[in-house]
Amino acid sequence: MKFLASALLASVVSAASLIDTLTTAKANTLIALVKTAPAVLSAVPTFNGTLFAPTDDALAAVVKAGFNASDITALTNVLTYHLSATAFSGASFDGTGFLTTVQGNEVKASGSSAKGIKVSSAFGTPDANVVKTYPYDGGFVHVVDQVLIPPSNVVATAKAANLTSLVNAIVTAGLADTVSKLSGVTILAPTNAAFDAIADVAKTLTVEQLKQVLLLHVLPGNIHSTDIVKAKSIPAAATSATGQTLNVTFDGTNVLASGAGNKAAAKVLVADVLADKVLVHVIDTVLLPGAAPAYATTGLKVGSASGAALGVASALVAALVM
Repeated sequence: MKFLASALLASVVSAASLIDTLTTAKANTLIALVKTAPAVLSAVPTFNGTLFAPTDDALAAVVKAGFNASDITALTNVLTYHLSATAFSGASFDGTGFLTTVQGNEVKASGSSAKGIKVSSAFGTPDANVVKTYPYDGGFVHVVDQVLIPPSNVVATAKAANLTSLVNAIVTAGLADTVSKLSGVTILAPTNAAFDAIADVAKTLTVEQLKQVLLLHVLPGNIHSTDIVKAKSIPAAATSATGQTLNVTFDGTNVLASGAGNKAAAKVLVADVLADKVLVHVIDTVLLPGAAPAYATTGLKVGSASGAALGVASALVAALVM
């Protein structure tokens, strides 16, 4: 769910400029860092939207942990990840929402205006708590107690999440470089236990067959769990495996997905993990293709499989659904 709060700006009367607001918020370290990043500094006077402003203590902590604030490229990458052109007030907010940042990746807001709002960034980093909010003449400044860290590519994120079987399968299929460069897609990522459950049959697959199984887990676009809950059902959702679709549903409790070869649907265990330009949902079952018309070259340019490969893929499905 993406949310727009531009209408709320109409209620903000005589708000201060962004820099003046940051001064009021005592964001002294952030102001000093912005002044050393020319691209950010030049954008500040006319910026409209939302700024997540880390406290001085939060910024000091990441520098102490090893972040080199004198690396202007890295600093600009981090600072622009704290800016979103969406004006998010946080007022009357309750649930989960996503904002696309100037850096290009999303941040996830969750909680409520009544009980507190958290902002999530890269996997494995602490959630940031919104500790105070200030309106300014172009939007809102939310002071947060952690620095938001831009997410890593999906392969690195899978490693960090200990999805080692998925990473090994990606490497074995020769897709590591391709997957690490994916953008604007949703990946359903099976756990190690999910791969263990199909180990005996999976080891008989050729590289091309393994590619097709993996590509069944890649869907175009960012499909947030909130989108699925709202829609209730996304039948025949397109995937990167040629001729293969998934049925994605919300049963009132869980988000579920299944391929034509699955006897039981996979359940989303961890939703909305942010990777670089990619959204990841961790699932408890490996998704399986049905008897496809053909496995041809896909948009990911991973090659094609032979007719013999189709036969083995069908055998895989038959063995796993029995």
